[in-house]
Amino acid sequence: MLFNQLYTIRELNNYDINKLLDFFNYSKKFTHPTEFYNEGWLTRLLIFSITDFGLKEHPLYIQDNSKYFSESLLYTPFLARSRKDSLAESFTHADSAIGEFNIGNDKNKGSLILTGNKLKIFEAKINSGFSKDVTNAKFYNQSARYVACITEIIDRANKISQLDSLSIGFYLILPKEQYEKKKTFKEFLDKINIYETVQKRVEQYHNEDDYEQRLLWLTTTFKNVLDKITIKPIFYENVISELEGYQFHNEINDYYEKCKDYNKIKYCVQ
Repeated sequence: MLFNQLYTIRELNNYDINKLLDFFNYSKKFTHPTEFYNEGWLTRLLIFSITDFGLKEHPLYIQDNSKYFSESLLYTPFLARSRKDSLAESFTHADSAIGEFNIGNDKNKGSLILTGNKLKIFEAKINSGFSKDVTNAKFYNQSARYVACITEIIDRANKISQLDSLSIGFYLILPKEQYEKKKTFKEFLDKINIYETVQKRVEQYHNEDDYEQRLLWLTTTFKNVLDKITIKPIFYENVISELEGYQFHNEINDYYEKCKDYNKIKYCVQ
């Protein structure tokens, strides 16, 4: 099925979206409609459509030398050091990734390995907020975690010294009204908040042997990536508007309306 593996722009051309939407419409009779009408599939369809429509300057566009992957695993700088590591966290799942990378190896299937100078990570929401914690750090929100993971991926690729030549971004995709009414989105995307949150995460290691090393990572490696990275929201409505004139524009708009309906958006101000 479409999007179940790495795809380049050439492999996406000439795919009939109606085939996929017809399958969704038929299959929803036999399971929960949200299996097909959700933010994950909506994001995949928008990435495909932006690329197929040729909007080359759009963040969702897959460049000729880039790849797309859904649900990749992102390395974290806080992986377990031992089986009983009480401060550790597991890999982060990225809703979507676009860039120059490979996926998977013998040890960690699905892990993202940066190979070039482009990496964009996307988190998609419909009627949900950022998760605000991990098991061993109740304050460690999803946005800060993503940026820390992107830093780790760049570091593992030995590209920290090449930051000036990298194109890196973290994007939150969601309904515009949801972003405007849920105050925590703006807060969690703020770079000062992200730095302070990751700093607090590092401070958990204050009594650990590797604390000084982690503190140096925070103030140099992480800080440099945070200064460089693009962090911004993308609104579904704006993307669909930009697709005006695309052959599947109406179908995508109808699909988005069904996603909102099946997910029963009830905006909650926080």
